[in-house]
Amino acid sequence: MSRLSQDATAAVLAAETEKVFLHLLTIETSGGAVLRFADNNQPVTSRGNEFTPAGFTIILPEQTNDAPRPCRLAIDNTDLAIFQVIKQAAGQVVTVSVCVIIADKPDVYERGPLKYLLRNVRASKETIEGELYDFYLSDRTFPRDTYTPEDFEGMFF
Repeated sequence: MSRLSQDATAAVLAAETEKVFLHLLTIETSGGAVLRFADNNQPVTSRGNEFTPAGFTIILPEQTNDAPRPCRLAIDNTDLAIFQVIKQAAGQVVTVSVCVIIADKPDVYERGPLKYLLRNVRASKETIEGELYDFYLSDRTFPRDTYTPEDFEGMFF
């Protein structure tokens, strides 16, 4: 697990702080379309990329030993272009990357990028919602087969 910077640790542990934590959201399709958003009221430039201000809510999954649980993403449907890009991506792989930054140091990722697959997208006139599934092997059985004494006697003494 990565550690937070000294500034972030001090801000999290302080009773009051002027530091503002922001989420940077990048949505990419296998067709090449890229959307970038920041949960801020003005654009954020981080590592050479501009993130458009947008209202969104993301609930990241808990790390448990149970079956993988999807997390939720909801973006305010204020721009028709967002829905058009996601609609055109039907049948393509859509990945979502999430990073946490401090507003006054946008090039330093305090957490992330965390990568997820976007599935089960629904749109209404208010929001675009979808489920994010873990991009890593933690939600997949590996190896697919299990080794038991009954099937593989030589492996067990």
